[in-house]
Amino acid sequence: MTIPPFLHCDLLEDLGIEHGFGTRRSEEVEVPELVLAKQVHGSVMLRVPPVDPDARADALWTQEPGLAVGIRTADCVPVLLVDPMRRAVAAIHAGWRGSAARISELGVAELACSIKRDPAVLMAVIGPHVGSCCYEVDGPVRAAIPDAAVFSPSPRGGDHYMLDLFALNRLQLLRAGLRAERILRVGGCTACESTLYASHRRDGSGARMVHFVRMPLP
Repeated sequence: MTIPPFLHCDLLEDLGIEHGFGTRRSEEVEVPELVLAKQVHGSVMLRVPPVDPDARADALWTQEPGLAVGIRTADCVPVLLVDPMRRAVAAIHAGWRGSAARISELGVAELACSIKRDPAVLMAVIGPHVGSCCYEVDGPVRAAIPDAAVFSPSPRGGDHYMLDLFALNRLQLLRAGLRAERILRVGGCTACESTLYASHRRDGSGARMVHFVRMPLP
């Protein structure tokens, strides 16, 4: 089987938005004009340009045509935000800490406010990440996230739970004002699909996948 470096969302392609959700081959491919930041599992979103090469942030957004903003993951959730009128795009990195800090919800609010758009018109696409089938967490993580519905009992029992990061970030996007039909998903569980994805939880390696979205040129 030939592994593509990136997976794509058909609807974003129809809108003319260049983007990619990385597979384990994504770091082999150079993405032109790509801006990344130093990720720290927080909730800070920065506008690009400008951006300091040493900037620490887990979300980037831009209105600059031809410029791509991106993140790297190896189990965390990549979220791409798009204004269908092609006025702005954003890339969000949401692990459990960022999700607990409501980075997806805050990111939508900041983007919508910055470009003076109703959040309901924005689109979000959630890419491959560790699924609730494989993501066991303990009591401190459960205590940090108040949304009980995104947890299920772990087969191990005790103070262990299975966390659904997709459900958690989708819930935050809905709370931010996105419509349910404008929240899409691409890809599967990074821990399950070893041929396709890098996974820190599965392999414990430093391999990462690159995800990006680009403002189209006029």
